Amino acid sequence: MLHYCLAALCLFPPSFVVYGTPKAWAAAFCSGPYRFFSGVVKMGPSRIRRSRSLARNLCIYYPLRIGIELARGGSIRGVALKIRRALGKRMAGEEAAPPTGGETASRGVPLPPLSPDGMQRMIRDPEIRIISFDIFDTLLIRPALRPKDIFYLVAQVTDAAYGVDFVNMRGDAEERLGRPGATLQDIHDFMAREYKLAPAVSRALLAEEIRCERTLLSPRRDVWRLYAEALRSGKRIIAVSDMYLPAAVLEDILREKGYSGVAAVYVSCEHGRRKSDGGLYEVMLAAEGVRPSEVLHIGDDYNADYIRALEKRITAVHYPAIRDLCFTEAEQLEALFADAARRDPAWSLLMGFCLNRLYGDAAEAPDNIARMREPEHFSRLVIAPLLTAFTLWLVNNASVQNGYKKIYFASRDGYLPHKMYAVASRYTDCIPGVYFYAGRRAYYPWLYGSFFEYAASLRKVANPDSYTLGDFLRAHFAGTALLEELLAGLADAEKTLLFLHNKAECLRALARFRAPIEACMDEKRARVKAYYDAVFDPEEERHIVFDTGYSGSVGKAVSAVTGKATDKIYFWEEPENKAADSAAGTTTRLFMRDRGYVPYNLLLEEVFSPCQGGVTGFDDEGRPVFEDVSFSEAHQADLAAVQDACIAFAEDFHVLFRDYAFRLSLREPDALKELCRVLLSESPFCNTGLFKNIVFPDRVHYASDVSLEKKMEVFFPQATVFSGTGFESPDTAYSGVSCPPGGPGRVGIHLHLHNPLLSNEILRYLQHFPVRFDLFVTITDKACVRTVRNLFSNAFVPAAEAVSVLCVPNRGRDVAPWVLGMRPYQAAYDLFCHVHAKESAHIGFGDEWRKYLFDNLLNADAVKGIFSIFHDGPEMGCVFPAIHPKVRQVMTDVGAPLYGSEHEYELICGLLRRMGLHGELRRSELFFSVGTMLWYRPEALRQLFTCDLHLEDFAAEPVGIGGTLAHAVERVPALLAARNGYLARTFTPYQCVDKPGLRPVPR
Repeated sequence: MLHYCLAALCLFPPSFVVYGTPKAWAAAFCSGPYRFFSGVVKMGPSRIRRSRSLARNLCIYYPLRIGIELARGGSIRGVALKIRRALGKRMAGEEAAPPTGGETASRGVPLPPLSPDGMQRMIRDPEIRIISFDIFDTLLIRPALRPKDIFYLVAQVTDAAYGVDFVNMRGDAEERLGRPGATLQDIHDFMAREYKLAPAVSRALLAEEIRCERTLLSPRRDVWRLYAEALRSGKRIIAVSDMYLPAAVLEDILREKGYSGVAAVYVSCEHGRRKSDGGLYEVMLAAEGVRPSEVLHIGDDYNADYIRALEKRITAVHYPAIRDLCFTEAEQLEALFADAARRDPAWSLLMGFCLNRLYGDAAEAPDNIARMREPEHFSRLVIAPLLTAFTLWLVNNASVQNGYKKIYFASRDGYLPHKMYAVASRYTDCIPGVYFYAGRRAYYPWLYGSFFEYAASLRKVANPDSYTLGDFLRAHFAGTALLEELLAGLADAEKTLLFLHNKAECLRALARFRAPIEACMDEKRARVKAYYDAVFDPEEERHIVFDTGYSGSVGKAVSAVTGKATDKIYFWEEPENKAADSAAGTTTRLFMRDRGYVPYNLLLEEVFSPCQGGVTGFDDEGRPVFEDVSFSEAHQADLAAVQDACIAFAEDFHVLFRDYAFRLSLREPDALKELCRVLLSESPFCNTGLFKNIVFPDRVHYASDVSLEKKMEVFFPQATVFSGTGFESPDTAYSGVSCPPGGPGRVGIHLHLHNPLLSNEILRYLQHFPVRFDLFVTITDKACVRTVRNLFSNAFVPAAEAVSVLCVPNRGRDVAPWVLGMRPYQAAYDLFCHVHAKESAHIGFGDEWRKYLFDNLLNADAVKGIFSIFHDGPEMGCVFPAIHPKVRQVMTDVGAPLYGSEHEYELICGLLRRMGLHGELRRSELFFSVGTMLWYRPEALRQLFTCDLHLEDFAAEPVGIGGTLAHAVERVPALLAARNGYLARTFTPYQCVDKPGLRPVPR
C-alpha cells in the first residue's frame, strides 16, 4: 500500500498539466481518487514529454514516470533500481530513448493491427527472406491481464507444500536482482539466497513456475495464420524475445504449441542484449547473416518490436497485444478491469482468458468491447466467466462437497448452472448435480395454509393498474377445469377488478368457490410430494438446493415437502431469506457479496433458464406440467447462443488450465456485476437491445408477455432523458458519403404548408434541387390553392416534374396530411421526403430550428449526401437530422420523457398493434426525427400508410405539444423501419453554430 501512496504523491504535481484547466482539474478531483489518478496515468504520457527545462523535468516529467511505474504495481525497490540504471546511463553519456509516439501508442490508445491480408502479402514478398516473431503476446498468449498474475496459480500449488509466500517472493525479484539479462534460474537463485530456501525447495519452485507457464500459454490464432503463411512461403522463421526463459525451453514450448517450424530463438537472457535497446536485433542480424531489409519482424510492443527494429533498418510491423486491442476507446472498462485485477489476480486470469478468446483473432474480434453486436458476445464477456467462476467456487467449496450427497439445481434458473457444473465435474471429482422442477405456482400450497392466505400475500405485480382478478386466476389455474369453473361463475365486473387495488373484494368474490379451490390445493400438494419424494434422496440428513436467489421460498418448500432441513446456494439474498434461515436453522451460501443489481438479477434468471414455460404443477404420473408458451425463433436462437457460448467457454477454460483451473478462486465476483452494469446502463451503444427477443412469460406478475429488455429497463438509472436511447448511440449517426453513380430512382416530396407565408423560404431550397422529383403540397386554406400552385411551378422549381396542391382539413397537424393524404402515392416512389412549414411559436428559436431541418434535408449538397446514403445502403430505411442542440437541451432541462409527455406511449403501442406488429416499445428503440421531417424508403414504412387510420383518429385543433396520435406517429418511423429490417440513421452535414445560421461539417 505504501507504493500506492508514493505514486499518488508523485502524480499529484503532473495532474495540473494533465487536466489543463482548474475547472477540469477540480471536476476530476471530485470524481474520486481512483478516477483522478487513473486519468493522470492514462493521459500523462501523451501530454507530458521530457523537455529541455531541468526544473520542469524534475517537478513534472520524472515524478510522472515514477508515479506511473508505482501505480502499475512496481515495487519501491524495483523502481529505485530503474532510476539508478537510468541515471547511470545519463552519467555515462548514453541518451535514453526519448518518449516517442511508440510509448504513447503502447500505453495510450493503441493502433489496430494492419490488414491480415496485407501482412500475408508482405510475408510472401520475395525480397523478405526471414520472418521474425516476438513470442509473448504475439506467437503465444497468456490468459492474464498482467503476466505476473500467473504467480498466483504457482502459489496455490507451492505455498502450502513448501511453507513459502511465492507471490511476495517472486513479485519483484527480477527488479531487485537488478540484472536486465537475468535468466529465470538467476532469479530463483536470488530468491533462494534472499529467503534462505533449501535447494530442493528452490528447484521445486522453479519447476512449478515453468510448468505453469507451459500449461497456460496458447497460440494466438490470428498470428498463427501468419506463421502458417510463412511456412507455406518457404521462409525461414525465427523468434526474438526479451525474456528470462532460456532458448531451449522456449523452443520446446513453441513446438508443443504448434510452432515446430521456428528455426531459431534469440532471447535476451542468453545474449545479454535486449530488443528494447536494439542490441538483440544486432545479435540476430549477425547470426542470420542477412541484410536488415530482408527480415520482417512482427511483434506487439510498439517500442521494442517496431521503433527499435526500424532503427536497425529491419522491416517491422506493430501487431498490438490483445489487451491493447480490447480497450481502444473504452477507458471506463479498462479502468474497471485494471482495478479488479489489482484486487484479485484470479479475475486477471479469468478475464485474461476471456479477452484472449474474444480478441485472439482480429478478423472475428468486436470492433469495440463496449459495443455488443450479438447476445453471444455479451455472454462470452460477462455471463460465461461468471458461471465458470461460480462452478469453480462450488467445486472448491469443501463445506458443500463434504457436507452433502448431491446438489439440487432448481428450475428454471438452475438449468444453465447445472449444465456448467456438469462440465466442471468431468475434470474433477465432485458430488453429483441434479436438476429438478420447481416453481412458486407448483409448490406454493406447501408454503401457505390456504389459497386465500397465499393470494393475500401477493404484494407486487408489474402493472397494478391493469392486472385483474382474471389475470391472477389464469396465472395459477391455467389448464385446469377449475379455471373454467371460476371464470364462468364470476361476473364480468368481478373478473375485471384490479387485483391489488381491490384485493379484499376479489377474495370475497372467490370465497364462493372455497371448496373447489381448496380441493385443488390438496391435489396439488399430493402431486408435489410424490414428485419431490422421487427426486430427493431420503437417506440424506439435509438437502442443499441452488437457485439464483431472493426470498428463500424454494428452500422452505423443499423442507416442507421432504421433512428435511434444506440449505441453499444463492447468488444473492433478500432479508426475508435471512429471516427464514434463522427460523428454520438452515444456511445459505452466497456467491455474490451484496444483494445484487436488479437488472442483473433479472438477466441471469432468464438466460439461465431453458426454453420452456414455468412449471404450474405435476400430473398423476409425476411429470411436470408446464404453462403453454410458444417461443419465437429469435428467442430460441438468442437463448441458445448465450447458453452455448457459456458451455464452450467452460470447456475451453478447463482444457487450457487443466489442474490449475481448480486452484482459481474468484474473490471479486461482484466485478462481473459491475461490468454488466456498465455495458447495459452506461455504454452508449444500447446493449439492452440484445435481449429484446428473449420473452419469458411471467403470468403471476405480468398480464401480457414482456421482453427481458423491457423488464430490465425500468431499473436503469438514466442521467438524461436521452440516456440509453438511439439518440446517444454512436451507431445511429451516419458520416462519410460517396457520390452515387446514377440517380436515386423516382423521388417524391411532401410539403405540408399550413402557413403559405413561408413559401418563399422553402422555394429558395427547392429551386436548386439536384434531381427531378414530384412535389405534393398540402394546405389547409382552400382559397390559397391557385396561389400556391403558381408559386411552386416550374418557374421557381425547375426540377419538379409534377406539382400537386391538395387542400386538407386542419386536423392532425402535418402528420395526418402526410400519412393519410400521401397514402395513395407511396408505392410509386423509391424515395420520399416529408417536410412541413414548422413554426414552433411556443419556443424562442422556432425559425432557427426550421432552418436547421431544411438545411439538412432540402439543401442541394445535403440531398446529394442523403441520396448517396440510400444508394450505398439498400438496408437504409430512413434518414433525418440529429436533434437540434437547443431542443435537446430544453428536453434535458425539463426532463421531457422521450416516450411522450402525456399518453403517447399507449398510443404508440396501440398503433403498432394496428399495424399487425408486436406492441412493445423499449427504451433502446427510442430514436426519431424530433420535428417529424425525414427522407425514407416507402417500403420501409409501408404499414404506416396501409394500416386502418382515419382522419377522426387525429385530434381536432387546437392541440398542445403532446398527447395526440400525431405526436405518437412522430416516434414511429425509425421504429417501424427497424421492425421491417431496415436501418434508421441521422445525417447532419450542416450543424448549429453559436451565431444564427449553420455551417457545413468538413468531410
